[in-house]
Amino acid sequence: MSVRWFLWSLLSPSQVLLGAAILGALLLALGRNEIGRRLCIISGAAILLFGLLPLSHYIVYALENRFPQPALPLQITGIVLMAGAERPAATEEYGEPQLNSFAARYTTTLRLAATYPDARVVFTGGPPANSRTNRLEQTGVARTLLPTVGVVPSRLTFEERSTDTCESAANTKALLQPKPGESWVVVTSAIHIPRTIACFRAVGWDVIPKPADYQVVIGAWNSGSFRIAANLALLDTALHEWLGLLYYRLTGRTQEFFPSP
Repeated sequence: MSVRWFLWSLLSPSQVLLGAAILGALLLALGRNEIGRRLCIISGAAILLFGLLPLSHYIVYALENRFPQPALPLQITGIVLMAGAERPAATEEYGEPQLNSFAARYTTTLRLAATYPDARVVFTGGPPANSRTNRLEQTGVARTLLPTVGVVPSRLTFEERSTDTCESAANTKALLQPKPGESWVVVTSAIHIPRTIACFRAVGWDVIPKPADYQVVIGAWNSGSFRIAANLALLDTALHEWLGLLYYRLTGRTQEFFPSP
């Protein structure tokens, strides 16, 4: 997983645009005027469009609003919390569980756990620590945090083999062996819900999607205009999800490119 994220950090749209602008400026300085000018114009125009204007918000909006908030049944069997909100390095460094901008996955899960006190709470996200370095991983953060915020250990289950979303769906199903008639709710970021549901449907598990931590509100006065760094970061996140949907479909890991309710 770390290699994939490293490659994405190098090839994400914001990095590519910034790199193209810098390269264009260097080429201009070296006298390569034609190609340098083209790089500067193209990258500058893209930065203006996706940085100054909230175009990335509309790309995100399509993902976040694909699945609305569900009408939950009176009883649910369990809640599956998808990994991705944890900051293992910061947790290890400071000795306190740390979460990132997707922390609402946890608050949503905790609200569901309080509403349905008999429901199991299942975290899926790989091993607690790296087997080679022994450094803390996402599940290690969850193991530290969840028992200290009101979820009794007897309710908790941790799936510790997965390295991506589709593996989480397959491995969690194999671990839990859900029975017909059971109601399982999956909690993840709203932007991540379509890819998550595509993976769960691919393994034949009809779960209830519960979106958390919405990133955009279309039409709000602070909807993103002129916030260049934030808008480009949002573009990175959105394209990561769209490319993930496409990759999973092309490689046969899912049967739907963009699933719907």
